Amino acid sequence: MTKDLSSKGLVCIQRLIINTLSNMLVSSIDALDMDDYHIGHCIGCTHCWMKSPGICAVKDDWEMLIKKIIGADRLIFIADAKLGFLSYKLKNIVDRLIPLATPYTVIHNGEMRHRKRYDKSPDIGLIYSGDGDKAFLSEWLERVTLNFFSKSLGVYYIEESEEISRAFGDILLLPKT
Repeated sequence: MTKDLSSKGLVCIQRLIINTLSNMLVSSIDALDMDDYHIGHCIGCTHCWMKSPGICAVKDDWEMLIKKIIGADRLIFIADAKLGFLSYKLKNIVDRLIPLATPYTVIHNGEMRHRKRYDKSPDIGLIYSGDGDKAFLSEWLERVTLNFFSKSLGVYYIEESEEISRAFGDILLLPKT
């Protein structure tokens, strides 16, 4: 059984941008700069699944962030890539999305998946810089969104400004000074 977001007092927002790049500023009212937040790594305790659904045992800024993520229709990650994959900053965030699902499983389109916890899940897109492998990141994002019963909005290299605008609307990326 999924939960209605309004019963949790969560406000639905159309787009949430999560920027993990320390050298870039996103000029948008719907953007969060992760340099302003402390998000630790998942410790794998399953507290957020079993003991207090959605509430993490790690005490940092995650609870505020997960509430915004749950309320978003579209979630856009901006991250650095190294050695073909995402930076630890975004990996910490994605690992801690597990409370969007429950520990219970169901067969969905011939594959076993965890049941979703809420009525909706944000569709997710990725803008990356650095030496990411776009094909690998695209496949990874497809699998992540499949696990959260959402859809991939695509993966874009940070210099693909026209494609980014078509996919996500106007997002102005500026170097931090």
